[in-house]
Amino acid sequence: MRSQLANSSRLTLRICFKGLLWTGSDERPRYLHPPLDHHFGQGRLRKQVLFDIQLEIAAGEIVLMTGPSGSGKTTLLTLVGGLRAAQQGSLKILGQELAGAKEQALVQARRQNGYIFQAHNLHRSLTALQNVKMGLEVTGTQPLQAMVEQATKILHQVGLADHIHYYPDDLSGGQKQRVAIARALVSHPAIVLADEPTAALDSQSGRDVVTLMQTLAKEQGCTILLVTHDNRILDIADRIVHMEDGCLKNNILTIGSKR
Repeated sequence: MRSQLANSSRLTLRICFKGLLWTGSDERPRYLHPPLDHHFGQGRLRKQVLFDIQLEIAAGEIVLMTGPSGSGKTTLLTLVGGLRAAQQGSLKILGQELAGAKEQALVQARRQNGYIFQAHNLHRSLTALQNVKMGLEVTGTQPLQAMVEQATKILHQVGLADHIHYYPDDLSGGQKQRVAIARALVSHPAIVLADEPTAALDSQSGRDVVTLMQTLAKEQGCTILLVTHDNRILDIADRIVHMEDGCLKNNILTIGSKR
């Protein structure tokens, strides 16, 4: 089922899609959908943090999002992931409108995603295998043995065949992040959302982690949206978008991208 979805045009991820209809070079474009805005707080404390976001991401694309701290990158990432509800405009993910969505719809949207964070967020009381298996337990659709086999297989793929029964405290920073990648990808999600996955790693470990993410994502046909301050990993991107003050400032296809 996942492989069929990965090849479907319905996987086009439209973040506040503004379908541009140009009728002439001297005319302003007409928009099919309203832009995405977002704010925190109410009344006098209300503060807008995202302004007029217009971005379309295709299935299988690796998009890196850059920008200074406080520019809205993580907020946008959490909206795309269904971790909070979009308030104004349009946020269409895999054909489903999330702006104004109810909690049940957000839960279903979250189950289509894999998440990787700066802090690996592994459970210290669980082994690497058990942590990865949790990525399958949230769907509850497979028998226990099948989950164990699938979790074991992806731990082999990320180079941790000899560490599947290790606890997080017995793993290096790079190894912990590999476990986190395995957990995010074990269910073959349609979208992987990563927030500063290399920030706590040294140069070589960071490079190894993003190369691994790139390889596995391409094999599975999933889309990656990755927030980063690390200029050393920009070369893995199909596209780089830059945010400042809650606005998208640049949206650039990288050299060699086929998109």
